[in-house]
Amino acid sequence: MLIHFKTNNETFVKKNNNFIIFVFFTLFIYSLFVYVYYQKSHQNAIQQAILSTQDFLRNIEAAQTYFSEDQKKRLLKYHEKGLLDEEMFVPELYSCTYAAKKINQYYNEIRAKEGLSSISLQYIAKNPKNINNQATTEEIELLDRFQRGDITFYKKVFINDLGKETLYYAKAGKPLTKSCLNCHGDPHSAPLAIINEYGPAKGFFGQEGEIRAFSKVLMPLEPFIQIERNVFQTRTVASFLSLLIIFILTFIFLRKEQKEANKFQKVIDTLNEIVIIKTKEEVLSTNRSFLKFFNVNDIKEFQKKYSCVSQVFQTEDESLKIDLNNIDDALIHQLDSLDKSKRIVSMKDGKGELKKLTIKIHKLNETQYVIVFSDITQIKNRADMLEQKANLDSLTGAYSREKFNELYEIEFRRSQRYINSLSLLFLDIDHFKEINDTYGHDLGDQALIQFVKIIQENIRQYDVLARWGGEEFILMLPQTDMSAAFKIAEKLRKQISNHTFETIGTITCSIGVSMLQKNDDIHSLIKRADNALYKAKRSGRNRSIIDF
Repeated sequence: MLIHFKTNNETFVKKNNNFIIFVFFTLFIYSLFVYVYYQKSHQNAIQQAILSTQDFLRNIEAAQTYFSEDQKKRLLKYHEKGLLDEEMFVPELYSCTYAAKKINQYYNEIRAKEGLSSISLQYIAKNPKNINNQATTEEIELLDRFQRGDITFYKKVFINDLGKETLYYAKAGKPLTKSCLNCHGDPHSAPLAIINEYGPAKGFFGQEGEIRAFSKVLMPLEPFIQIERNVFQTRTVASFLSLLIIFILTFIFLRKEQKEANKFQKVIDTLNEIVIIKTKEEVLSTNRSFLKFFNVNDIKEFQKKYSCVSQVFQTEDESLKIDLNNIDDALIHQLDSLDKSKRIVSMKDGKGELKKLTIKIHKLNETQYVIVFSDITQIKNRADMLEQKANLDSLTGAYSREKFNELYEIEFRRSQRYINSLSLLFLDIDHFKEINDTYGHDLGDQALIQFVKIIQENIRQYDVLARWGGEEFILMLPQTDMSAAFKIAEKLRKQISNHTFETIGTITCSIGVSMLQKNDDIHSLIKRADNALYKAKRSGRNRSIIDF
């Protein structure tokens, strides 16, 4: 069987010239694509740095709230009892920025171990005690904008003294509240040690609602740029190799006449994949796998049964619907941008059996295309069955413990690398054994199913819920600090206790909460959440407890 490639009586020289023009044009387009993608990768790096900075500041604010409130109460208590004098007064122990400095130090210790540059955190003010925090003219204007409420944050990218790109991120400080005025209000009623240490001339005292400073973070962009650059380089090389393959194939078909076409036919006939060579108007050639699949002897017999290949595509399922009579660069690009698992079409073979096949389209030249179908019916059916069995709990539909461990390890490493918050919730239905003993295992199973449904309806799409075993479940909360995790735990606990379960009535649950800490490994974070759950059950059940 011959391949009917078009020659159009063109001379070899003209074909060669056209090929050279095609190569240069494609490389030009590819260069533009690489340039645009490079710029996009740089913007992605900046966006990741901003998200990391925002997460860093959220942790700083949480630490300040946790630390400073208790210390301020002790300061006022000692002052009222006359137990605090200037010699006993240690400003660092009562400063609102002390906890922030400790967290910043902790972050930088981790970054130093990973060979990363330090994150700089300052509290910029007009009249700071620390001269290093003195606002510049530009920062004074920025502070005024924060005070007026024009903006709540400000960001820019600049080159530091070492020639490195750095993110400058500023966030408005919290306005002074009534509780702040215990120390920052009237200098005549504040603790004497504070007055002597700071004094009104140093800008320590203020009024309610005043924004006295803003958080300034200098985040090195180099780690984020390097990550994006590695991805950029990998994809650029891969795409270039794809282009190179297309150039080689095109060159072969332009340089070789009928003899080379026959050799190519012998090659594709050895493939198990279905191969079609066509123009927009007609099928030029196929291989033996195509003829065997459709149970025909040649293309003409196939065309008597079907007007075109697209006619045999099945449209009742979620497979791709492609018009192979209108192949263009946009369609090829659309397919190339899809993961292989998404490039699936459904067709019935010559025996009428429905088959699943992946599709790939290569452009040979300006008029001809190679379409490759790979039959993955058995593989996909088995993979779908195994994936569902392995990934999901057969009763509740939550993730299985094995799948959770897989997802948890990925998220744990990512959170450590980017210094993101990560929290875990261990949930256990209270007195579930008594429920099974009283109402039977069927109703107990229904309670588990409804329990999971309630949780799934009240968490984010990227949160991960899994059945740990029996009536015990685990919930992973990416980019969630301790305060937010506890609020989520309480919300879920109340949703469960307020729900009326069929026949059983109301049930309660106990929840243990933990957040990723400096010294945690992949096992200790789970262990701490489990310990917190144990404390919750020992403390009377139907409550949430945090393990610090």
